[in-house]
Amino acid sequence: MALSYYSYYNIKTNTQQDLVNTISFDMRQSQSSLDNLYTRFQKYTDILSNSTTFYNAVISTSNDMKNGKIQQAKYSGAINLDPQIKSLFATDDVISAAMVVIDGRVVYSYKDFVSIMNNFKDNPIIVNTKNTPNMHWFSNQSSPFGLFDGNYTIITKNIYDIIGNNPTESICQFVILINQQKITDLLNDHLRFADSIIRVIDENGNMIAGNDSVPQTSEEHFNKIIQQMPSDQNSTHTKYIDNYLVLQSFSATSNWHIVQLSPAKHVTKASSSIIFFTIFLIAGLLIIMFLFSFFISKEIILPIKRLAHAMKKVGEKNIKIEIVQHSKNEIGEIISGFNQMVKRIDNLFTLTIEIEGKKRKSEIDMLKYQINPHFLYNTINSIRFSAMNHKDEITATMLVTLSRLLRNTLSHTSHVIQWGEEIQNIKDYIILQQLRYDNQLNVAYNIGENTQYLFVPHMILQPIVENSIMHGLNQKLNSGDFASVIISSYLKDNHIHIISVYDNGVGIADSIMENILEHNSTIVSDSLQIGLVNIHKRIRLQYGEPYGIELESAAGEYSNVKIILPVLKNIEDELPISFEHIENYS
Repeated sequence: MALSYYSYYNIKTNTQQDLVNTISFDMRQSQSSLDNLYTRFQKYTDILSNSTTFYNAVISTSNDMKNGKIQQAKYSGAINLDPQIKSLFATDDVISAAMVVIDGRVVYSYKDFVSIMNNFKDNPIIVNTKNTPNMHWFSNQSSPFGLFDGNYTIITKNIYDIIGNNPTESICQFVILINQQKITDLLNDHLRFADSIIRVIDENGNMIAGNDSVPQTSEEHFNKIIQQMPSDQNSTHTKYIDNYLVLQSFSATSNWHIVQLSPAKHVTKASSSIIFFTIFLIAGLLIIMFLFSFFISKEIILPIKRLAHAMKKVGEKNIKIEIVQHSKNEIGEIISGFNQMVKRIDNLFTLTIEIEGKKRKSEIDMLKYQINPHFLYNTINSIRFSAMNHKDEITATMLVTLSRLLRNTLSHTSHVIQWGEEIQNIKDYIILQQLRYDNQLNVAYNIGENTQYLFVPHMILQPIVENSIMHGLNQKLNSGDFASVIISSYLKDNHIHIISVYDNGVGIADSIMENILEHNSTIVSDSLQIGLVNIHKRIRLQYGEPYGIELESAAGEYSNVKIILPVLKNIEDELPISFEHIENYS
């Protein structure tokens, strides 16, 4: 409420002040127009006062009159004064008439001819302004000099003998007549309101001009109002007096001051209109704000509340939830993203459960085939001692190599192993196979130096090498043909570790190549515990795509099994399964 009143008060005050400033500006415009008129007439009289031609014509006419040569004086005035004065007033449409008066007699009349016999020695205007240096204005003179019908403003100015020997002596009076309506129109042109009263007053308190066309307040009332105004002439004054906005301004040009009375109702009416408009505008804004608030509540706040409630449910492990989407704005996009996120989380939980189940099954399967290492080591040592006693060095060597291979394999508890160790294990396995085939098996190693210390999943290479020997090279080994295996490792694009097992064996038939990684392979030996399919799935479950096994083969020529792995520099490195992998497996 206080804010509303404060706003109302400020608007009202500012509106009233703006209107007062406008009225003040209009009044200054009226004063400026009147000052320009005063300056123009002052300029006319100055020109005549300093004109030798005018001076000589007046002196000649005056001498003729003194010598009783009336006709000569009349002729001299018409011939000598008329051209000069007409050229002076040629473009001035304000002047109604002008006269040159010597000793009360008219010696020249501009526009309206006045007989030189007219004697105005007793006329109050001529008498009161004779021998005074100032320019005098007389407002609202009805039928002045008995010769001009209507109301006129009379301007008189004495022309002194500044060229002769007596500069204090007036040689004539110059009289200008202006129709009063022209002065009134000049003042009314800048009035903001038609019922305003404006008057121009000289330093003696005489009215110079005023807009008498509107109802005037009484002279007594007007004078009473003027007396309440400050007398400081260095500024413009504004006051509210008797239901009037009174403005007073002093002219530095003419020593006049202009007073304007504008009914105060205009100021209050203007501010009331502004207040009414402001109230109407505020009411409209409140309605718009209410509608906007309703829209915000419906389109933003309520969907956000539903979203917050759904997020709370998800936090309580209730992921079987979906928010109904009603809008397509930014909030709708957030809700759509939330629904997609919940679906992905649900798929992730399902996949996680599936992966954990497969891992547990794999561990159980592995446990089924585990043999007590101490019992196995002791048994192998017993066989080795028996072979040595019978001088069978080859069998003893094979048993030592097998014992070392089993110890490295069964005693390793981590899921990953350093690639150099895995190569050493496969070398032990290959030694056994070379002894079995009387060293007919040729093996080459192309191991990149930047891969030796990387980590790979444990026991992924031996089944593949065994598959190459037992199935790819078996015929060549039994027939004595050249049989070779090439084991390579290298990095691709610095973030993919590729291991390759190449053999020059019988290859893989095209019919088997198409689905060997999708179903249980028929070419894997029954003695192998984990075949190609299991290794491929193991890598995919652990690291996702694009990792796994890739096969290249030409029937009767070669086989090349590539193991695609991520670069694992530490034993702790594990790549999390991304949402893309989840979507591919879901």
